[in-house]
Amino acid sequence: MKPGQAPDGSLLVPLEKARGGEEAPEFVVEIVYFTRGVKWEEKGNFAVTLPALDLPLSRTGLLVYYPPLFKVSAEPGIFRTETYRNPSSGAFTIETAVGSGGPVGGTISVNGLPPESGQARRQQKDDDTKALADKFFAKSQGARSKGILPIKVSFPAFGPSLFLVAELTSASQVSTLSLSYQRGKRGGAR
Repeated sequence: MKPGQAPDGSLLVPLEKARGGEEAPEFVVEIVYFTRGVKWEEKGNFAVTLPALDLPLSRTGLLVYYPPLFKVSAEPGIFRTETYRNPSSGAFTIETAVGSGGPVGGTISVNGLPPESGQARRQQKDDDTKALADKFFAKSQGARSKGILPIKVSFPAFGPSLFLVAELTSASQVSTLSLSYQRGKRGGAR
């Protein structure tokens, strides 16, 4: 999806809205973006500044992958380190992700159910796609959609990672995460 741009230079991302009188639905907004930084030396600090959103957030999860040669830890701030666990919200438990990397590969079940066979997974994807198209068609009462519909882009997960969480972020608040890093004597985290 290509976001719009406001006159002040901020990005505008369209989100699903509730109709009048309805409770706002739970939904996931996943943003993947890259920032330029300096080359990591033996040790130092690195700040990750997230975009400010014009709506409050109940929970922000940030999964940071870093080079395997380093040990990385989060500095005190609004984010705290947690052990990664499957999301508890129903908005996150819709799909099954497939991942592979190096000599290890396989299926990870996001919703806690055992991985499905390839044929069953394809059939489920077809059923899910049809259900999504039917839902979209019913919502728009048959009208054609303008613009680009969002798609899921898989991002390669490589190396060690930190899972960080922030709770109750107010609207327009810029969230910043400070990380300390140091080159490991034996190659960093494994």
